[in-house]
Amino acid sequence: MPVFAVLASLLMQDAPGPDITRPVRPMIECSGHLNDDRALINCLGDLLDSAGDRLDAALDDARTEAAEIDLDMPGLADAMTRLEAAHSAWIAYRNAECQRRAALLMIGDDGEAVALDCRIALTRARTTELIEQ
Repeated sequence: MPVFAVLASLLMQDAPGPDITRPVRPMIECSGHLNDDRALINCLGDLLDSAGDRLDAALDDARTEAAEIDLDMPGLADAMTRLEAAHSAWIAYRNAECQRRAALLMIGDDGEAVALDCRIALTRARTTELIEQ
């Protein structure tokens, strides 16, 4: 079988395309600053602040929903207490996990950038989780 025919048959198969729906990593968003450590850290810090603001807004909405559930089902759901416990546990997880990831690459300032990248990514994921659940 000629090479062209093999290539054509491969192209005709139902192969999955690249996953373009995945979010861009924060380090990629700040990649214009890769040669300037301080600018990179500042860029990542700004992204973390923004992600934190969005998380706070999502958490406020979740608290409102939890309070309404507690009003509708007094003494049964305990939704607000469970939300606060889950959020506190999530913060502890995020911080520990990001410290772990940074420890794997603790070379100069790279550890700080990796920790920030991790905190941003996990904060964004938590925000999405609070909004969708």
